Amino acid sequence: MSREKDYESAIGHDRSHVIHPFSQLATTEVTANDMYVGGDGCYLEDARGNRLFDANAGLWCVNIGYGRAEMVEAIAEQTARMSYGQIFAGNANLPSAELAGRIADLAPDGLNKVFFSTGGSIANETAVRTAHHYFRLQGRDSKRFVLSVDQSYHGSTYLAASLTFSGNYHETFHVVDVVHKIAAPYTYRAPEALAGDRFVDYLVDDLERTITRLGADNIACFILEPVLGAGGVIVPPDGYHARMVEVCRANDIFVIADEVVTGFGRLGHFMAAEAVFGMEADMITLGKGISSAYQPLAATLVSDRIHDVISSSKDPDQIYAHGFTHSGHPVCCAAGLANLDIMEREDICGHVTRVGAGFQARLRDLYDSDLVGDVRGMGFMAAVELVQDRDTKAVFPSEVGISGRVEAYCRSQGLIVRPLRQHIILSPPLVMTAGQGDWVVDVIRGGLERVESDLRAEGLL
Repeated sequence: MSREKDYESAIGHDRSHVIHPFSQLATTEVTANDMYVGGDGCYLEDARGNRLFDANAGLWCVNIGYGRAEMVEAIAEQTARMSYGQIFAGNANLPSAELAGRIADLAPDGLNKVFFSTGGSIANETAVRTAHHYFRLQGRDSKRFVLSVDQSYHGSTYLAASLTFSGNYHETFHVVDVVHKIAAPYTYRAPEALAGDRFVDYLVDDLERTITRLGADNIACFILEPVLGAGGVIVPPDGYHARMVEVCRANDIFVIADEVVTGFGRLGHFMAAEAVFGMEADMITLGKGISSAYQPLAATLVSDRIHDVISSSKDPDQIYAHGFTHSGHPVCCAAGLANLDIMEREDICGHVTRVGAGFQARLRDLYDSDLVGDVRGMGFMAAVELVQDRDTKAVFPSEVGISGRVEAYCRSQGLIVRPLRQHIILSPPLVMTAGQGDWVVDVIRGGLERVESDLRAEGLL
């Protein structure tokens, strides 16, 4: 019996019963190529027995790679000892307490309080709700609006989705009306008249104009990814982060650094907002790599300044009325602790710094292709932006499926990349070697060459 036959029943159940996230539900149909049944290091295995290099690390999250025995042992040991221990009110459990302490030790000064949840969307909602709670306790209920950047991604729960980039994503579901968008720091798509420092000036002016229009007394917080991930790995221009923070500080607006993707090593730091970009945040959100996705875990770090206010009242009607059944789940936190042990012992952040520079340099060799308009990224996250015309930066019509064509070729060669609109997105496991990174680039180069040839034959170039 073939491997595919072994999994035939499961594939049938998937087709009959599973609603797949972020999918065209009318056309999504799983095959044996799409069902993963094993993983080791940087590789996944599908139901046909194919071994595939996962240059996505799942969804930016399997940072230490698949199949780490130490993680399995830590999860099993904690499950056997105590499978659940809630932390509402005066309750606590050992793994969540220990992990909170270790995360606080890694955080920038003044960020010593940790709220645990199970995903980045919830971590971001927690940050916004905490800002609202802070101002309500101060009798400043009018400070409700939240500012976010167009092209950013902050999650898919109700409020987090509203913070996320516009377009079809917002047309599908309703959004909340407290969110207001400001211009994206998308240097490649900036008008030529706004080159260099002028673009940063424009972005800061847009923030200031938005604050003036809405009124600083009505704005609670501003949320920003240090590098915009799902928006296309957009690296803001130099000086942008610090200047945006300066404007927010002047207007008593909290700054939330969404490090769900950039945290835990992807840029060579456990937290990169301040270390890499000089972005001093009042709250930091973490997820994905915090447990390398071995268990669902996320965290919201809250500044001492905020916590001093939200913890000051002894009024029984002024509790911090926010939490989840699985907040601080002991098994999830045990996974987080084991993940930290591995990252520190193996100097994963140092590895990313050393290997990431060469990986980014090799990716820039892809400019040789006429399909490549821009290559950008830092550390172990990157995007290759594909265009129909390099001079005008015009993109292909969506029906061409340009990124999907490149992705299909890469998959045929044993490489998983992520097609996202006109981008090829890369976020490999942080244990990827320099040699593996070179191979990834070579496969993508082959895909660009094949797709370019096909497009010319079809008269699309």
